[in-house]
Amino acid sequence: MSAPTPPGSALPGATLQPPKLLLGLVAAAAVAHGGLAVVGGALWAQVLSAVLCAAGLVAVAFLVARPVPHVVLGTAVLGMLGVASFLGVLGAALATGGHPVSGWVGPWGIAAVILDSSVVRIAAAVLRRAENAGRARP
Repeated sequence: MSAPTPPGSALPGATLQPPKLLLGLVAAAAVAHGGLAVVGGALWAQVLSAVLCAAGLVAVAFLVARPVPHVVLGTAVLGMLGVASFLGVLGAALATGGHPVSGWVGPWGIAAVILDSSVVRIAAAVLRRAENAGRARP
């Protein structure tokens, strides 16, 4: 038996209606990370991009198949990891004084960080809307 849902919160198993914009942003971010996997400099940066690309495609599949709050939260976390990876890779490049990640400063990298940050923002708005709808229920 599952734990009771606190009053005023959205049901944990309730299906959400995430906007198509969220699906499009997650898919576009996955494509941008795929592009980075091809043009990224160092092998570790390419592997990181490929992992984020694959995770983005899985997130899109989950959002289509079962858009529950846990999946939307996971999508937001994935977006945060994408932004953190961009900052981490650039920080590593600056710390080493080299150019192992030159592709990350190009159009693919900029597109990926903008899309990832947008995914976080839209996913948070979807979760907030679900929470407010849960409070409105008697």
